[in-house]
Amino acid sequence: MKKTKHLFLALILGVAFTGCDDLLDLEPQASISDDIALSTPDNVETALIGGYAALGGSNAYGGHYIFLTDIYAAPADEVFFNGTFTQPREINAKSILIDNSYMAGFWATSFNIINRANNVLDALDVFGNDAARRSRVEAEARFLRATAYYNLVVAYGKAYNDGNPQTNPGVPLILTPTRTADETLAVPRASVAEIYDLVLTDLNAAMDNLPASNGFLANTYVASAMLSRVYLSMGNFAQAGAHAQRVIASGNYALFADISENYVRTQNGAETIFAIQNTPTSFSNDMAVFYAPTFSFGRADVQIRDPHLANYEAGDARATLFVETTRGRMTMKYASEDPSVDPRRTNITVLRLAEMHLIRAEANVRLTGSGTPGIGGATPEDDINAIRARVGLDPLATVTLGDVLRERRNELMFEGQLLNDLKRLEISTTDLNQEVIPWNSNRMVFPIPEREMNVNSSLVQNPGYN
Repeated sequence: MKKTKHLFLALILGVAFTGCDDLLDLEPQASISDDIALSTPDNVETALIGGYAALGGSNAYGGHYIFLTDIYAAPADEVFFNGTFTQPREINAKSILIDNSYMAGFWATSFNIINRANNVLDALDVFGNDAARRSRVEAEARFLRATAYYNLVVAYGKAYNDGNPQTNPGVPLILTPTRTADETLAVPRASVAEIYDLVLTDLNAAMDNLPASNGFLANTYVASAMLSRVYLSMGNFAQAGAHAQRVIASGNYALFADISENYVRTQNGAETIFAIQNTPTSFSNDMAVFYAPTFSFGRADVQIRDPHLANYEAGDARATLFVETTRGRMTMKYASEDPSVDPRRTNITVLRLAEMHLIRAEANVRLTGSGTPGIGGATPEDDINAIRARVGLDPLATVTLGDVLRERRNELMFEGQLLNDLKRLEISTTDLNQEVIPWNSNRMVFPIPEREMNVNSSLVQNPGYN
């Protein structure tokens, strides 16, 4: 009997395959024998789309990459998980057990994405003389692998600026396809630096080989935007700013006039750089499930408390993106007042232009200071005042680093940036007992899931978990 491997052939709405005349030509089986699974260009592209689908699942950008990291990092007096599910309650309390199923899903899905990418990269010879198609597919697979590894190292490793990244443990580094469980049983954790090196190598290759336009999928500017985010995490402000500038200067994106246009979208908009595409029949937006009020198809599980609203200036339109309900105050970033709109079926923005302006502003204020043109000929005031203007705030004559970081937090709150920002900026948080948790505490690193520890004898658990 032929050994089989499972390929989940979920398709993203609106995707077209280069060189494929008919999507129906792609085999829809859930289980495909090894000798045909990746033996044709179309099947390899189908496997690639499976990687995008996994990236948009509830254990990745469809939920855990954003939701879990934010409710974990947020000070307990600002954001409180009031739902009945035990696992998110543990995470919000900053008291995670090693058998937490949400942690297990985060880890397993990330390595599922990595393995899908590795399988695609291993099968590139099927493209023969079609160098252009091969190059694009390789670049997309490397983007997927880098994105999964970046999210893993942020969550399960110490910050790049915390001690020595050359020796701090990251996650297992796997660059070849895994087809049986035995192949992963003895892979140790690579260092934080080794994971970041792989992420940079993959993203730079993706940027160099992806087209300027690629439908809903990753393009060269998506790779640049992710590079900007990664370099910011590493404290390399020159490179972070340069990649943000490349995206801004492309002219392909523009800030929405109204910030609320970024949310509850069924189509990409002018500000969208990269988004997970949901369809009318999919339920992959767990932020809507947990954050949205019950009148908007949500569970109303995440309460936004008064100390959080104190972060906003008077007149800031971002302070209006909340609603009072019988279960407390909720964010409307993943909810709609229109009862005909189900936010669970709307897109999930991963990268948007406002983040690029904020990164360029931070890079310039650190490198050249306030009022001085820096990367892209822009001053920090140019970028920050563009962000402030669209939410109804007066311009600042002089922008400090504190101003940049305040705008960043208020703009990107509940969008999956908080845990990384606290760690890289060396900012503490608090737990439910109002105990201060320093930015470099062992509690700011997620536990390796118990199942992974049980099956991989080479893994070493993060300190503080047993």
